[in-house]
Amino acid sequence: MQTKLLNRLNDGQVQAVTSESKTILCLAGAGSGKTTVLTRRIAHLFDNRVGTSNMLALTFTRLAGKEMKERVIRLVGEKEGKKLFCNTFHAFAVGVLSRWGHLIGIDKNFAIYDQEDRKSILELVIKELGGRTTVNKVNKDYESNDFSDYENTKMINEYKYRLRQNNAIDLDKLIESVNELWKKHPESLEYYQQMYSHVFVDEFQDSSDDQMEMIRLLNADNLFVVGDDFQAIYGWRGAKVEYILNFPNEYPDCEVVKLEDNYRSTRDIIAAANNLIAYNENQSEKTLIAHKDGSPVTVFTTGDERTEYEEVRNKIAELHRSGMPYQKIAVLSRTNMQLKRMQEELERNKVPNIALGRDDIMKNRDIFHIVSWLQVIINNKDGRAFKRATIYPKPFLTEREQQKIRLEAIKRDTTELNVFMNMDFRLSEEFFGYGAKIMAKYLENTTVSELIYYTAETLGVINSYRNQGLENRIEALERGIKYIQSWEKTKATLNEENDLPAFLKWLKYRDIQEKLIEEKDAVKLMTMHGSKGLEFDVVFLVGLVEDTFPSRRGDIEEERRLAYVGVTRAKEKLYLSHALMKQQWNGSMMDAEKSRFLDEIKG
Repeated sequence: MQTKLLNRLNDGQVQAVTSESKTILCLAGAGSGKTTVLTRRIAHLFDNRVGTSNMLALTFTRLAGKEMKERVIRLVGEKEGKKLFCNTFHAFAVGVLSRWGHLIGIDKNFAIYDQEDRKSILELVIKELGGRTTVNKVNKDYESNDFSDYENTKMINEYKYRLRQNNAIDLDKLIESVNELWKKHPESLEYYQQMYSHVFVDEFQDSSDDQMEMIRLLNADNLFVVGDDFQAIYGWRGAKVEYILNFPNEYPDCEVVKLEDNYRSTRDIIAAANNLIAYNENQSEKTLIAHKDGSPVTVFTTGDERTEYEEVRNKIAELHRSGMPYQKIAVLSRTNMQLKRMQEELERNKVPNIALGRDDIMKNRDIFHIVSWLQVIINNKDGRAFKRATIYPKPFLTEREQQKIRLEAIKRDTTELNVFMNMDFRLSEEFFGYGAKIMAKYLENTTVSELIYYTAETLGVINSYRNQGLENRIEALERGIKYIQSWEKTKATLNEENDLPAFLKWLKYRDIQEKLIEEKDAVKLMTMHGSKGLEFDVVFLVGLVEDTFPSRRGDIEEERRLAYVGVTRAKEKLYLSHALMKQQWNGSMMDAEKSRFLDEIKG
């Protein structure tokens, strides 16, 4: 088995896989086989009598965790591979809170509220309490745990109260909640410390304060962290590149292993990446080494953005005519607005495309509201889900009745659903009749996808659309159900929970990249942040002009690392484009200066 595990690995990879050091920092450059090293190290340890159930592998994206676990299963066998926890920090936190959350007042079937939920609740709180502040101000203080402003703190405390009232946890506070649980109830921490002798952290450069505290609290006997400070691009959401740069100081006995051989991209693409990142000062010493020849990097200039997108579309058409599948082509931009304009250009010319962050089947109106019915069944305290259920597929309550219920729930310190059950409204009986049927179906241990379809049928949605000739809406609903079936199958393959409570939580913390799960032949459109961890045969980086990329608001070194991520997504061909004029937010045109990154890439 050992010979097979080390087959075709370079010296650095062999060292990372087989080292007997208890603490290891693996600095893995883009395309250097990081996943191969992680999975083979897990298999190597398994061969040396470390059980997979004693290993905890924490990732930053579900896609990365899925790929890692599938590889481990192939290496050590299905039975043992399925015992490995290999998933995101958030998924791990959900598991911990589902088991131990009752110690801090959280019921097992808690809801997760994302930033959209928080914004909506804060708007309501400020309105109802007559707050002299704004959602953005309260939000900023909440995210930074700043309680110095009395008015904002009052709104934050009310928001926290409503979370408890709804048996909900804020998505951005999931990991912080676990850390608080562990500190208040050490027995819950000891459970995981005894279980996990080996902890692995992927994409360590993206660690935030909360994630680093979780790693420190676990205090594993064996810690393997892998990452690339050159690809640290999430400072704006709390990640600190200092954690990977200062790791040898915090863990002075750690072994540092560097992986610098790139097996993804051509020499010209790697030269561009090395030239670019060399302009940063706050970083480790690494240089990517390429092993493939290929086409030169193409840079082109157009008069304005419209002609830039036309030129990109023309080049995509040429590539496709020469045999390149659309799905192997990606267009990356710095902003969502650029993405929107690029998508409009492709759609005008009937070029199939998927826009990451825009084409999300789970945001389909019917799926969204059917999920709300299911959320109420699982967590009857969830007032937001209850409110959405009462307006679908028709309004069961007037706005005045909803307000009456909400105020009565606050007055009695009970749930809105409980108030609704004990008050007489015109359509109460019909609403609870539907709810009883859906609950009965759920209790039959129906799969999530079957339950979604059953709910749509029970509520009369499918018949209504059929009678109105709205086949497109039925097709969208069926596409969503197929997407859920794919999720169910993946979870079953990985031996992970795929029941309704697990599905509802996953919907909130899933990766943005999972929205690309549909493998249709289409050009992928995404921001450079969204492209992290992915690779494509052909990559276009568009809109390379000053004040857009680099952004005038961004830290220049992080902006450069973001450009580095974009460049290193390309395997065979890389196109860089900029226009001499760009469109402002109000639609007017202004002169544009090409991005400094274009000159830096030349070296």
